[in-house]
Amino acid sequence: MKNKTYPLGGIVIIDRVEKEFGLFSKIFGGIGGNMKDFIPLVKVHVNNRLTHSVATRQILKTYPIEAMNKLGVKENVAERTLYRVLERIGKFFPVLLERYQ
Repeated sequence: MKNKTYPLGGIVIIDRVEKEFGLFSKIFGGIGGNMKDFIPLVKVHVNNRLTHSVATRQILKTYPIEAMNKLGVKENVAERTLYRVLERIGKFFPVLLERYQ
């Protein structure tokens, strides 16, 4: 098995924002439906944009499971699950925008 490294800067920023302001819980709480890892997967997408900014289909290849565990993802996820998160964010975008403002 090959060792992988991943940047911790994005993970630290995301954790600090969540602890100090509760931003992810406040904005994305309640729209995940029955997805148990919705907010952690949103954090994975935000971390992706803060670091490598790869396509959604490449997130699982780019980031090791340890990085996702640090963001709160409990188990391995499928690529389709990452797309479902984006789909749900798009569906509830007006609600999210109102919560953010």
